[in-house]
Amino acid sequence: MKIAFLYEHPDWSESLLSTFEKRGVVVEPINIAVAMFNTSLSQYQFDLLINRVNIMPSATAHPRVAFQTLHYLNWLELSGTRVINGATAHRIGSSKVLQNGVFSALHLNHPEAVAVYAASDIKNAAAEVGYPVMVKPNIGGSGAGIQKYDTPEQLDADVTARSIDLGIDGTGVVQSYVQSDGFVYRVELLGGKLFYSIRQPIQEGVFNYCAADGCAVQDDLDFCVVNGGSGIEPLEAPKYVVDDICNIAEYCDADVLGVEYFVEASSGKPCYYDINPYSNFVGNGEQLLGFSPEEKYVDFVLSEIQKIT
Repeated sequence: MKIAFLYEHPDWSESLLSTFEKRGVVVEPINIAVAMFNTSLSQYQFDLLINRVNIMPSATAHPRVAFQTLHYLNWLELSGTRVINGATAHRIGSSKVLQNGVFSALHLNHPEAVAVYAASDIKNAAAEVGYPVMVKPNIGGSGAGIQKYDTPEQLDADVTARSIDLGIDGTGVVQSYVQSDGFVYRVELLGGKLFYSIRQPIQEGVFNYCAADGCAVQDDLDFCVVNGGSGIEPLEAPKYVVDDICNIAEYCDADVLGVEYFVEASSGKPCYYDINPYSNFVGNGEQLLGFSPEEKYVDFVLSEIQKIT
């Protein structure tokens, strides 16, 4: 059995790779940031590939890694390789436009948004959505490039100054702002079943709420989950929310994913806004959740291996 482990953020893979080694599972690490591959379908066959590439490249990698990953995943699937979180899940995870399409197709509450393909379109899109608005790169992560505008004058100033960053491919979304109950909620699935769910308080002007080992919110390590300053706490997500997210995972063909949502202050309803097919797991999983997410992930991989042997 030949198993590959595709990654890009080395620090975010250490604990999981260590767990595989401890359990006696041999995996071949492949750093997509430096990988080349022969495009003959007879070359470099794996029985199973674990996709752990984050959508947003790290600071040390060129943004083209995001596109190389998609090419590689599609190529692997053409070759018949079983991929955990394959091309479809990765493609949807890399596009806020597609994520909103998933929410809409499943009739789930989500922020109204308009896709834009030039900065000059942002003002018209904002007028259609209505203020306040969020302007986001379509391909992004860790809160990169997200800005909130309360008035047309604020937005006009940044459009005129050409200071709006639409990310690595120059496309974005203009999205309605959701007044929440003060928390970001995240539900993680593994193998189509509830893995765990957490919430953390919203900070004014902060847009990165990645509850993950090795990450920080707006580079503020005092707020990092590793230091316990994020206020992350486990919770029991409502069954109907878990059912919604199971449907999202099935629609996205995702083996592993996290979905984030707000609870609208006015209605009390969940408002889904982000699909993340890459999970870093909370950094203090055993303490916070009562179990090791890495161990359970390896259990899942072993169960998938049994299906193809």
